[in-house]
Amino acid sequence: MPSIIPTSDKVQEVARALLEAADSPDDVRTDTSGPSLAFVVSDELATKVGFGEYDDDPEPLPEPEPEPEPETEKVPIEEPPRSGKGSGEEAWKKFLTDQEFEFDATLERNELIALWDAHTGGQ
Repeated sequence: MPSIIPTSDKVQEVARALLEAADSPDDVRTDTSGPSLAFVVSDELATKVGFGEYDDDPEPLPEPEPEPEPETEKVPIEEPPRSGKGSGEEAWKKFLTDQEFEFDATLERNELIALWDAHTGGQ
């Protein structure tokens, strides 16, 4: 919203013009906080009276670039046991799948473990 600051000899003339062009007297506010009287009006009203240029059909702003998706931290998936309970072929296949590790589905448990060890360097 622009502030129109007329010279002291033009205050009445500017006020009259603004009030005549306004849809309501409430559309024209006075501001006395500065060194001289100012009228605070909408862009449309200022343009209508000849103070400034208002474009009622402005060019649309470009679409903002989308925010990159925050990277979710992968929770380390614990390797299945190598022997005993929970060390079966299906557990190892699920583990490797969860790790997004590609392997031949026909491999057996020991082959899967060996493949994983070769990938991680046995660590």
